[in-house]
Amino acid sequence: MKRALFALLLLSCAFSVQIIDYYGSTCVHCANTKAMLTELGSEYEIELIEKEVFSGAANRAEMFGVYGEFGQDPNSGGVPTLLVDNKALIIGELTEIQWRELLEACEKGECPSGVFTRDNIEDGISGVERIEETDQYQALTLWGLVAAAAVDSLNPCTIAVMVMLLSIILVSEGRKRMLLAGITFTLVVFFCYILMGLGILQVLGNPEITNIFFSIATVGLFFLALMELNAYFSYKPGFFAVEMPLWVRPYAKRAIEGATSIPGVAVAAVFCSMFLLPCSSGPYLVVLAIISKAVTLDAMLYLVLYNVIFVLPMIIISGAIYFGYTTVEKIGDAKEKYIRQIHLFSGIVLFLLFVYMAATHFM
Repeated sequence: MKRALFALLLLSCAFSVQIIDYYGSTCVHCANTKAMLTELGSEYEIELIEKEVFSGAANRAEMFGVYGEFGQDPNSGGVPTLLVDNKALIIGELTEIQWRELLEACEKGECPSGVFTRDNIEDGISGVERIEETDQYQALTLWGLVAAAAVDSLNPCTIAVMVMLLSIILVSEGRKRMLLAGITFTLVVFFCYILMGLGILQVLGNPEITNIFFSIATVGLFFLALMELNAYFSYKPGFFAVEMPLWVRPYAKRAIEGATSIPGVAVAAVFCSMFLLPCSSGPYLVVLAIISKAVTLDAMLYLVLYNVIFVLPMIIISGAIYFGYTTVEKIGDAKEKYIRQIHLFSGIVLFLLFVYMAATHFM
């Protein structure tokens, strides 16, 4: 009896398919893949080993090593990445039909060797129907991110806050201290926005929530574009435009005026990150919706890219004043002079982004 049970155990192990799943905690496509494999586990013998790579440095290094073994550049891939029976490296999502064909082949000992995606898996397994669908969201991601970040970075709120901060520090502490304060303020805002973005992506881990959020963000983008275009034709400070509301401005001013030291600047930057949200939450939420939809995407890399573009004007303003290319007063005057043109540029870019997102998602 014991021998029979042992034989059955060996038999089940012999035909089980080992899948190492390198996933990201905020990746909706990773969640889709896990749900599909869990469901297929009731029909196939699957040994699923999960390894989170966004926060797990060792797992991330291991995944990069696997890419190297297959002769692949890790930058060309993303999550989810799955290693099937140490033979097939799967990058991105597969359809249910493709997973079934792959699992059946591996159970027969005919698991294909190589690197596969949903577009070329049929090259390794005969009988898989051709899937012509491509990841339309991947093409949208980079240019949409850059466009939204450019709009966000030129927001009058950001310029106003920087002008207020630098003028106070420059008068009280001097030019060198002003540069250090500008760098400190920029870095703190940068990391605050990164953390807020990661938190929102964590909430969007559910596929159903992601689809709803993307739809809401797309519709919301249309109204943001209208608000910006309206601000060009009929500008009123803080009214029906992507700006800091008038009632928030005294609190922001108070926080900045109290920043008389570098630690004080850091604290003010945290508060101002919250005060800037009414200005920048629209473009940022749109970008997070786009990121949550892309299949093979390093969310952290794209969040960093967005926020580098977002804080770039802060760095330029601080450096230009320090090196004497301009003054705080000139920057403030330029902001007031061209504020309507800034809103026009933002409105046009946001409307074009809305058209592309709507065409991608709803059509």
